[in-house]
Amino acid sequence: MKTLIIASIYDHSGKTMMAVGIGKRLQADGFRVAYMKPLGNHPVTVNGTVVDSDAAFMYEALELDDPLGLVSPIIMTQDLIARAYRGKDLKLQDKIVQAYDELSRDKDVLIIGWAGTINQGYLLDVSIKDLVDRLDACVIVLYKCQGAVFVDDLLPITDMLGDKIVGVVLNQLEFSEIKQVKENVVPFLEEKGLSILGIFLSDPIIMAVTIGELAATLNGEVLCCKHRLNDLVERFSVGTMNVESALKYFRKVKGKAVITSGDRSDIQLAALETDTKCVILTENLRPNNEIVTRAKERDIPIMVVEADTLTVIEQVESIMSMLRIRDERMIRRAAELVNEELNFPLLYKYLGLDQAAK
Repeated sequence: MKTLIIASIYDHSGKTMMAVGIGKRLQADGFRVAYMKPLGNHPVTVNGTVVDSDAAFMYEALELDDPLGLVSPIIMTQDLIARAYRGKDLKLQDKIVQAYDELSRDKDVLIIGWAGTINQGYLLDVSIKDLVDRLDACVIVLYKCQGAVFVDDLLPITDMLGDKIVGVVLNQLEFSEIKQVKENVVPFLEEKGLSILGIFLSDPIIMAVTIGELAATLNGEVLCCKHRLNDLVERFSVGTMNVESALKYFRKVKGKAVITSGDRSDIQLAALETDTKCVILTENLRPNNEIVTRAKERDIPIMVVEADTLTVIEQVESIMSMLRIRDERMIRRAAELVNEELNFPLLYKYLGLDQAAK
């Protein structure tokens, strides 16, 4: 039985996307797969069991049938953290290993999604290094490319985990950075002993958010076309310019939500005449009847929020920085991307797996 930990330098780097893609490829190749998120920090209740939301999602996405409590053995509550500060011996490693032992029975590969960043867990005496040693696991490290790739963020992990690192995945890289990364960064890292398992560009579907999620996060009121709440918004445009410039700009951006002041009916109409998924009106200013009628004709939801335009932009940027795979369309896209871009021959060779289970 092989154990693969997926960790990241930064939070919200695509660990769940990677776990879904790898898990589905392993299953397609005939391997029996289990999943665990040992340290959960986003609790939800599923059928009476409190588990981490990522663990619950992976349980459904990979169609697992193990006891759900084993998939998410520890939730990092404030009480648990307070007890750790008081020096209590929580014996969390033992609890994780016990869950691991039960999950790994009759399995070929157990995927572990690490919590937050690679450095989390030390307070609770559950470091990634300790688990790598106790479980004889190997690690894929994700690096979210926030602009340029800073190798100083990556090199210390070789001191931490050494030859237990399968390789590094560079995620959300901008197209303009590809040439520089491939010509300079990749050879440098490989010379330092860090193999590059894959390079993933920012993907509009993976980075999208549903209109319903936007409404919930922005505390917005959807005035019409509520049947479109599951539509994905891939980009955002801000309407503050004159209407001629706005119309020219909006025509270039597909699958977008337009954020504009509630008193800019000219901008609202311009947005409704282009490929727009949703119009977000700020400062709690409601549109006139002409706008609502046109929105219904075009089948485009209008959302009213209390915050001003700048605040909404900041909130949207925060939402989009958190890569969270939840929608079925995103699951399919994640599996497709990982299958195409990840170096599975290298991963399987490291894990000692054939390309297909016997």
